[in-house]
Amino acid sequence: MITVLNGVIVVFRWQQAEGKRHALEGAFAPRPEESFVALCGEEVTVAREDVPQLGGHWFDPTCGGCAATWLSRI
Repeated sequence: MITVLNGVIVVFRWQQAEGKRHALEGAFAPRPEESFVALCGEEVTVAREDVPQLGGHWFDPTCGGCAATWLSRI
């Protein structure tokens, strides 16, 4: 999702990692074995099975902290 905050374009995206679907800020999704700080404040690492394009599935629940932060910013 693309939004404008204080005149600046910001890109938010969802990425499954460590058993939850987390949100992050940035134009590019992290690759397997890369870590990122989610909107909830947790640092999480993406596994190969977290990436649908590599045969993974997005069945994990959405992180409540990420969802709340996302909604507060749009």
